[in-house]
Amino acid sequence: MTTISIKPPCPPTQLVVALRACAGAFGLVFVYSFGYNLFLLTPSIYLLQIYDRVLSSRSADTLLMLTMIIAIAVLVGSTLDIVRRAALSRIGSWLDHRLRPMVLTASFEYAAHADTGAATECYRDLSALRQFLDSPASSLLFDVPWAPVFLLLLFLVHPLLGTIGLLCAVALLLFAFMTELATREPLAHANLALSRSYIRFATALKNIEVIRAMGMQDGAALIVYRDAEMARRAQDIAMHRTEIILGFSKSIRTLAQILMMGSATWLVLVNSGSPGIIFVASLLLGRGLAPIEGAIGAWRSFMFARNAFNRLNRMLITVASERDARMVPRPEPNGLVLENVSYFKPFADRPILTDITLRLAPGDCIALIGPSGSGKSTLGRIMAGVVPATSGYALL
Repeated sequence: MTTISIKPPCPPTQLVVALRACAGAFGLVFVYSFGYNLFLLTPSIYLLQIYDRVLSSRSADTLLMLTMIIAIAVLVGSTLDIVRRAALSRIGSWLDHRLRPMVLTASFEYAAHADTGAATECYRDLSALRQFLDSPASSLLFDVPWAPVFLLLLFLVHPLLGTIGLLCAVALLLFAFMTELATREPLAHANLALSRSYIRFATALKNIEVIRAMGMQDGAALIVYRDAEMARRAQDIAMHRTEIILGFSKSIRTLAQILMMGSATWLVLVNSGSPGIIFVASLLLGRGLAPIEGAIGAWRSFMFARNAFNRLNRMLITVASERDARMVPRPEPNGLVLENVSYFKPFADRPILTDITLRLAPGDCIALIGPSGSGKSTLGRIMAGVVPATSGYALL
């Protein structure tokens, strides 16, 4: 008989719990975005009414009333945009206020387990998430779901115009997907190299007296600079690829605008329709494609925020698992007990300690003998509880 052990799912971190608590606020922002995008239709309606009613009736009163109504609608739409941006900023402030003490404590624990540089970067990630919520890029996430509404209205105007808009939207989505594929690997390399540079820089600063005394300051600076240079080259590659794809997407966008106005003009000539269709179709296409095109331009912001969330969430999971491991019942030690103690430093080529098991009764003595760098001081710190072991446990 084969026994299969199923590991229970990891409980959500406080970061995920806090974001879930903001679901109602994000839903309200979604409603604000619906109203804002709805009022963006007012210029199209205004032009259509001018061609259908004002020019045919040559009534100045009708023009005045239409202008007043549209002006009020534009002000309401602008107010909704201001309110949703303020709501996103409040959400970011609330998340920062709720998570900052917990993230600060977790960063201290993570620094003891991993490295001060990695903990510092994870601590900065919370500020990065708040800055993303304060930036215009976060509003684009709530505008993209309404792009199909404008494309549907193009189909209601005429199926040909809707087809042109749909094909252009699909082309821009393909460009966005190409941006993801083209920048995923260089951005991952850049984040890794930049994180390694920060960690090694923090380590060098912590041991600067020893480094200077041994004449290794230039060598340490060269190592840190080499990692930073690798990150810069990877970021440049990602930026150049994004600029190329964005340039092609703008060309497609301009060609689609020209094709839309030409097709609308042809429909007016063939069907003897209102010339206002030309302007309405152009405005609807612009509103339908603007969120998608904006998402391509703000792709780096999306990726940066996503990476910040993933790093911060991984740190919280690591710290939580370490706390759970410390809460596992251990045998009462009679003296000193080391059980399968291993210790790894970040970005090291090999572990410093591997599977150290030792039991000493009260009154026993032991001598640790080995060359420099073999792990004697690290093992002493683990015994004293100054440094936590990567795996295993030490009881005194």
